[in-house]
Amino acid sequence: MAMAGNRQARRVQYRVGLGVTVSLLLASTVALVAWASLANTRAAIIELTDEQVRELLTSLDIRVREHLQSAVTAAELSEKMLNNAVLREDRDVLARHFTEVLRANPTFAWASYSNELGNFTGAYRAPDASLHVSQTTIKDSGSLLDATVRDDATWLRHYEQTANDYDPRDEEFYQAAKKAAQEGGKIVWIGPVIFYDEGVPGITCANPRIAKNGSLLGVLTVDFNVNFLSDFISKLHFGTHGKVFIFDENRHVIAYPGLQLKENAGQGAQGKLITEADVADPAFQAFIAKVTATDALAGSRKQALSEEQFPVLAAGHSYVAGYRRLKVAGGPTWFLGAYAPESDFTGVLARNRRDAFVIAVVALCVGLLLTMILARRISVPLTRLAAEMEEVGDFQLNVRPAVKTIFKEVATMDQSLLHMKGSLRSFSYYVPRDLVRAMLESGQEATLQGQSREMTVYFSDIAGMTSMAEMMTPDQLVHLLSRYFDEMTQMIASQGGTVDKFIGDAIMAFWGAPAPTADHAARACEAALRSQRKLAELRAAPNVPELAKIYARIGIATGDALVGNVGSHDRFNYTVMGDTVNLASRLEGLNKLYGTEILISDPTGQALREGIIARPVGVAQVKGKRQCVEVWEPLCLASEDNPVARELTRLFVEGLAAYLERDFQAAAAQYEAALRLRPEDKPAAVLLERCLELLIAPPPEAWNGVYIATEK
Repeated sequence: MAMAGNRQARRVQYRVGLGVTVSLLLASTVALVAWASLANTRAAIIELTDEQVRELLTSLDIRVREHLQSAVTAAELSEKMLNNAVLREDRDVLARHFTEVLRANPTFAWASYSNELGNFTGAYRAPDASLHVSQTTIKDSGSLLDATVRDDATWLRHYEQTANDYDPRDEEFYQAAKKAAQEGGKIVWIGPVIFYDEGVPGITCANPRIAKNGSLLGVLTVDFNVNFLSDFISKLHFGTHGKVFIFDENRHVIAYPGLQLKENAGQGAQGKLITEADVADPAFQAFIAKVTATDALAGSRKQALSEEQFPVLAAGHSYVAGYRRLKVAGGPTWFLGAYAPESDFTGVLARNRRDAFVIAVVALCVGLLLTMILARRISVPLTRLAAEMEEVGDFQLNVRPAVKTIFKEVATMDQSLLHMKGSLRSFSYYVPRDLVRAMLESGQEATLQGQSREMTVYFSDIAGMTSMAEMMTPDQLVHLLSRYFDEMTQMIASQGGTVDKFIGDAIMAFWGAPAPTADHAARACEAALRSQRKLAELRAAPNVPELAKIYARIGIATGDALVGNVGSHDRFNYTVMGDTVNLASRLEGLNKLYGTEILISDPTGQALREGIIARPVGVAQVKGKRQCVEVWEPLCLASEDNPVARELTRLFVEGLAAYLERDFQAAAAQYEAALRLRPEDKPAAVLLERCLELLIAPPPEAWNGVYIATEK
């Protein structure tokens, strides 16, 4: 005992030691893997973020250049149209052309032409998005025209004045274009500046128009209100809280999300260009300072960078940032920039650290419980198998996959149990399941014995099966009977009946055993009614043509019967025997005489009088019996609304009473009434014919109304 106790103590200590060792190993492994994973993840995130900045700015570069190129294209197209002789002389046609240019390009603010004589023709988009034309001249003290362009392209003139001192040749755009023409250039960009009258920041694309002799004829312009760039970049996303923006070499803000200069329409060139100092964002100002310093350093080395990614620190927060240089041909240099808090991209690392800590704690707990889990790897399957053995005791033979286990002994036991369940399932196809369940629950070995019990016995047979079988192959016959037996046994089982056996095409079933059933007669009759209705459905179903000619006859009898195991000492059969069984079989055959589908004995009818509507069809002495029995035909359930069945029952009750009283005339009248109610009713026709025969040839005095059947 002392040695056994020592072994038990060592076993407990081993579990604890194993649990602690595994826990520490798991915790250290998780910590090492988590540290390496976090470090690698951070490096990968920063690298991916730099790539995302690069792709974002490249995409922005392409979009901005596309917008600027649209102005160049429009200016060059206007130049080609001006070379047309008609346009050259018609300023109204030219103004309408500029109007269409603005319609086709919603981001344009102005389109105009100024010539060397100081004349100006243009179209512009007002702050309310309406289109206007403007024409000025300085000839003869000058003139000014401003008109709104209606939807139908007509002009609504607002004002005209003759005294006008506006000379476009004095403007910055004209002077810059003139200088570019003298230097052999073409397109030139000016800005950002505050547009005259609109009071908004913008940029101008100026295209000098040069004569063949090289002299300047005039200048074509296309103006952008740069506020549209702020609207455009506000739709770009970099991280969750990032910003995308544009600024120039003089720190003028070209575009910034949500930032617009207040419109000052009609205030001339009033307004202020925004610089980084006007943007209340420390991160933006730190970004500008970083770019300026980097660009200055690169300039001193004569190695101006086209793009760069770098970190920015502002207000105690780290930002991922980058910029790209955009050189506008004939204009200033712009910078496309973007930054976002580093936490937008590395926030997952904090969650990973928390997860790593939780995993380490869980690993420790798992390690402490590992020994118990290993011990239970065998006890749990055994407990499950024991529970399943109890289910087998209840004859619950559900199919399941094999138990997954690493132990050979447990797997062998499980396979044996599965094999036993499979054998019992096969066995259950040959004997009633209720019987097997009762045997297993009792724990007693089956013996040759029986007991007398009141039961209801059910016999059914297919009418004309012999002739049908002659027309079928064996396979067809087996398929037909299998389908028929499946449907009929389902009806019997649904009412708690036990199928005793199949005898060729016949079915024998009983109620009241092995488990006693109080309403066995009602259950048997309901099963018979439902079986006949199911057969009617199958005969009408187009998908089962082989059942179209199947009609079944059913006989049901209630009474005492011997139920139990019969047979030899090495092979049993659980069945019922006795006069009640023979009577049910004879009643099934008696259906042929009356043209009925179901016939029941009088004890059956008495037992179910409350639940079934049944009519009496006569008193008969079946073959092999000396005693006569009143025979009934069930028509429907009492719960069903069937007035025809109820009336037929009344007519047959009165008709049989008159028949037994030898009043064949009155009986015939009842059966004639039944035929009027249901012309195809075969029992009424049979009984009416019998009454008419007895009217012609009255029976002897000893006649008692019993029909003696000479056939089974």
